[in-house]
Amino acid sequence: MTFKPIYKFRGTNIKRAFIINAFLAAIIAAFTVEIRRIVDEHRYTKMLPDRPHKIAVTLVFSFLIGISAYTLLRVLFGTGESMMEGKMLKYFWK
Repeated sequence: MTFKPIYKFRGTNIKRAFIINAFLAAIIAAFTVEIRRIVDEHRYTKMLPDRPHKIAVTLVFSFLIGISAYTLLRVLFGTGESMMEGKMLKYFWK
């Protein structure tokens, strides 16, 4: 059974790869800014002792957001193979 995305939009050329990368970076940046705002303002996390603790919390959540966004784009558009999906050369396969 092969993987089939909902909408096939793979980054097989520079233009598509740029669009996918920009979209993924925008998702991660937007959610990371919101997480940091929540960490600064929420009553339970406002009491974190210093800046390194807040950075660590933001970093962990940013990583989780990145993995989630990548997985979402993988399911929706089939991203992840990048420019490797080009032509198959005969001498690579026997």
